[in-house]
Amino acid sequence: MPTKIHPTKALLISTTVNLLATKLPGEIAVDEILEASGISKGSLYHHFEDLGELLEVAQVEIYAAWVDRSVEALVGMIAKVKTREDIVNGLKIVTRFTQDKKYSNTRFQRARAIAAAEHNPRFKKRLAEEQTRLTDALIDLINEARNKGVYAKDFDAHAGAVLVQAYTLGMIVDDFVDNQMDPEAWYDLIDKVVDKVFLV
Repeated sequence: MPTKIHPTKALLISTTVNLLATKLPGEIAVDEILEASGISKGSLYHHFEDLGELLEVAQVEIYAAWVDRSVEALVGMIAKVKTREDIVNGLKIVTRFTQDKKYSNTRFQRARAIAAAEHNPRFKKRLAEEQTRLTDALIDLINEARNKGVYAKDFDAHAGAVLVQAYTLGMIVDDFVDNQMDPEAWYDLIDKVVDKVFLV
């Protein structure tokens, strides 16, 4: 059973998450978090080793929220699947939900977190736990769809789970250019890949 987080610690994390919605991690100072939260410096350092750890935990919280939202959408869709047409239509909805332009900021936050974890063992460990949770959930969902007879049995579920995440995050390469692709062309391409590779 998960340990309940201390209210002061939870407030520090949520305040930092809110600041990260409009600022880069390197732009956030301790005093700004303390002022916004009303928490003392002593309390901050009681719950976190340093500002870096608080920023890491907040970034993992953002990453985890995306994981939860994505998994919830997929679980809801798979639960209703009875036919191949059901899964085709369900995956189209999930693709459009996860790839929407309005989630551009989320893709940047995820990419920043992944990049920051590269040379930071503490952050890497925390982020890897959430990443593994998402990958494992996708593997389970792929296997469940296979058991329902709508997913192909000739590809590796783990590789399929990573592919889904790669193309979801991969849209970031179009998020910052002036001449952006037509989102419908992207959705159509993903639909075709899913239809020809994933499904029976």
